Amino acid sequence: MKKPQLLMVGLVIGLVTLSIFLGVDKKKISSQKNEISDLEEKVETLEKKVSNLEDEKDDLEKKVADLTEVNNHSYQPNLSSPNYQTTSPETFYQNNGQAISGSGFAIVVYKPSSCDYFILENSSGYIVAEWMGGNDPDLGDKVSGNFNSFGTKDFFNQSRDRDCRLWIDDYMLSKESALEKVREQCN
Repeated sequence: MKKPQLLMVGLVIGLVTLSIFLGVDKKKISSQKNEISDLEEKVETLEKKVSNLEDEKDDLEKKVADLTEVNNHSYQPNLSSPNYQTTSPETFYQNNGQAISGSGFAIVVYKPSSCDYFILENSSGYIVAEWMGGNDPDLGDKVSGNFNSFGTKDFFNQSRDRDCRLWIDDYMLSKESALEKVREQCN
C-alpha cells in the first residue's frame, strides 16, 4: 500500500475507534444522569420524611411540656395542715348535718394563664371546670360543692373563704384526658 492510502486507512480506523469510544461515553453519561436523577428523587423523599418526623417530634415535645407543666404544678396536699380535711369527699360537704350525695371537695391542680378553664382533682379523678364568676380559684385552692354533674353551679372556695360559680365541663377524667380538654379550650 502506498503511504497516502495507509494514512487514509489509519485515519478511518482512528475515526471509527473515536466514534465507538464517544458512543460508549454517551451511554455512560446518560446512565450516570439517570442515576443522579434517581438519587435526587430519593433525597427529596428523605427530606420530606425528615420534615414529617420533625413535625411529629415538635408535637410530642409540646405534649411532654404540657404534661410536665401539669406535674410541676400539681398540688400535693399537706395532710397535717388544718385547712385540709381528711373526711371523705362524699361526706365532706354538709347541709344541716346531712351529707349531700355526690358533693365533696376538689383541689385546683392545673391552671393555665390567660384562660378561664382549669383542672381540679378529687377522689373520683380529674375535673375540667370554667370560672364563671365570683372568686377565681388559684392553683392549690380547695373548692367544695357537687362535682358529679355537668353545668353551671355555685361552689365554695375554702382556701379563700369565698363563693365562686363554675361551669363543670367534664368530670371523672384521667389526667391526660383532662389536660387535652383544657388544651382544646384554651388554644
